[in-house]
Amino acid sequence: MKELKLKLEELKKEDKHFKNFGSSSHEYQLNDTLSEIEFREIESKYGCVFPDEYREFITLVGNGGAGPCYGVFPVEMEDHNHGICSWSEGTLVGDLSKEFPYESDWNLPDSFWSNEPQDNYESEEEEDAAWEAWEEKLNEKYWSEDVLPGAIPICHEGCARRIWLVVTGPMKGTIWRDLRADYAGIELLRDDEGRSLSFNRWYLDWLNQSLSEIRGSKD
Repeated sequence: MKELKLKLEELKKEDKHFKNFGSSSHEYQLNDTLSEIEFREIESKYGCVFPDEYREFITLVGNGGAGPCYGVFPVEMEDHNHGICSWSEGTLVGDLSKEFPYESDWNLPDSFWSNEPQDNYESEEEEDAAWEAWEEKLNEKYWSEDVLPGAIPICHEGCARRIWLVVTGPMKGTIWRDLRADYAGIELLRDDEGRSLSFNRWYLDWLNQSLSEIRGSKD
């Protein structure tokens, strides 16, 4: 965590006018950390053990705040409209004691999307009914919290695009981008060599890229 803290301080000094995407929302400030006891109580509450790197960030660096895009969510929080809310108040987080079911990029098959209503209805009532049925199917098969068990949202990119951290199962510790708002499913984030990103790698990549871009803009 030492490297992460040092680079965050560097970025804070370099980007005094918050030109980096999303930085004006957190201004490179971190929330107070949680104690180990507080963190373990949250794990017990949800029947899971969070990845070590995430635990260390929350207990040694900050319980959310400065981070990629609009910042890292505090534990047990998710985005909601133009703010954030608790997992219990929101609709994103499923059963964290269940294993995350995916090992590679996922989306519903073309056979599902081919059922999307088309503009060929004889009446407005018929069209409205078709779209209502389609939305119900989307909510059940695509947006339901049951679609992403064993994972938590840790950041949002805007426009309902989110970053998730897997906390249970063989893919525990990996980072995923949620593009369901664009009907593009979810994708496993990887480095240039094809290796999956961990929490620290994801955060450090943001720091390194941001520092490079901010310094480059000053040349």
